[in-house]
Amino acid sequence: MISFGLIWFGFAGCTDPKSPEPPRQNAEKIESSQESWGAIVLQGEKIGHTMEKIERLTHDQTEYVRTTTVEQLQIQRAGQPLKMRVENVFLSLANGSLKQFTTKIDQAGSVTRFTGQTSEDGKTLRISTQGGQNQAATHDSITWQPDYGGLHAVYRLFQNPPIEAGQKRSAMALVPTLNRVAKHSIEGQAKEAVTMLDGSTVNLLRTRYLTEIKGQPPLESTAWVDGAGEIVKMTSPVQNFEIYRCPKPFALSANKIVSFDLALDTIVPVDDMPEGNREDLPELTYQVKLNSGDPAKIFASTTNQQVTSIGANTAQVRVWRIRPEGKSPADLPESPQPTAAELAASPLVQVQDPAVQTLIRKASIEAKDPAQQAIALEKFVHATIEEKNFSQGFLSAAEVAQGKTGDCTEHAVLLMALLRAQGIPARGALGLVYVDYGDQQGFAYHMWTEAWVGDRWLPLDATRGKEGIGVDYIKVTQTDLSGSGAFAAFLPVSQVIGQLEIEVVD
Repeated sequence: MISFGLIWFGFAGCTDPKSPEPPRQNAEKIESSQESWGAIVLQGEKIGHTMEKIERLTHDQTEYVRTTTVEQLQIQRAGQPLKMRVENVFLSLANGSLKQFTTKIDQAGSVTRFTGQTSEDGKTLRISTQGGQNQAATHDSITWQPDYGGLHAVYRLFQNPPIEAGQKRSAMALVPTLNRVAKHSIEGQAKEAVTMLDGSTVNLLRTRYLTEIKGQPPLESTAWVDGAGEIVKMTSPVQNFEIYRCPKPFALSANKIVSFDLALDTIVPVDDMPEGNREDLPELTYQVKLNSGDPAKIFASTTNQQVTSIGANTAQVRVWRIRPEGKSPADLPESPQPTAAELAASPLVQVQDPAVQTLIRKASIEAKDPAQQAIALEKFVHATIEEKNFSQGFLSAAEVAQGKTGDCTEHAVLLMALLRAQGIPARGALGLVYVDYGDQQGFAYHMWTEAWVGDRWLPLDATRGKEGIGVDYIKVTQTDLSGSGAFAAFLPVSQVIGQLEIEVVD
């Protein structure tokens, strides 16, 4: 339950992961094993399950704890089923200090793998990443401390000893799938009656659970625990998912199909959008409001928009139509120069992959001007991805180049790879775009691409292929999709879903 809610963007893992082993190759002795199961619930119906197994073992007279978690669910996305599964296996010392971990993320056979191990002095966590099938692993490392933990360290906050009302505890630990260190804090609040899936009522302690990653907005969940500090119910920070502890047979029973659609039911309605060809408007200003949190600290003030706080939960977002020629708007914040990562290959943006290289040759870009090259590649990707498919959560550029299928994320990541292969720095943009489906209009969550040309970032959207974007896009954040922590870039969007209001100011 601890990591659930961090995979809202559609990532997951493989069956039967290889467990990390104690440091040397001698036999281990399992002293005890504890397993628990949970049901993932949305709109009152079970849509998936969780499993947690905690094994206490000894090796060379050293005590270890191996924690295995599984989260699997299926949900509708633009009318198509999206299957997600994630598995984590963490090996820690008995005091919670992390030694090794493995993570496998899988959606419809597309697998991303992470493996990590702490250095002998405990000051570095080395992580290997393999993005997509048959791709070579890449390696990076993050700063670490010997007392930093993993899943077991977080469970210890609840259970060692059991948390009580009024108590506050915290620990520094790795966030699964995001591969970033976070401060995990819990606060025991009050006991209350909680209704379980079978209709019974149990008296549990409500706790506030906060995950804070440096440079990212905090994630808050609510967990209800029993007298032993074990989590019996938990609510996800995204879209009101709930998890209930339950018997294994029910956890593995058939899921229900719910009406909620991850793409369609998260559209943010807005009134007074300009009619006609919005791509030609030079600028447009919005007022955005969150139920909680400061949008000025979440929405990016860069590329083609300026964000100004006008209240505790409200901000003004001024968006300009950016083109490669002419001067940039005087009020537009100056964008920093691109980084090396925005031109380099990464586990998800495989610039040198044979399929990507084949596509860049097929594109046959004749233009000499980088801006025209970027626009030509936007059109090329739009035409190349033949099947618009919402059943994938996130494919790497190599997988998209091979299969030529996907939705906005696949268009964005393939365009990023081709731009970099052409020598043009590129990054992904995450936010919202105005859509009109006839009976449903509003801002839908979306991903597009930004290319550095001349002295500015030029927004491009290969999903639409219209030679750039208009003022009907609102950006939340951007990402270079580099390294083992690439998925952390999606966190700001998770803070917006389900609690955003948008108005047109002018």
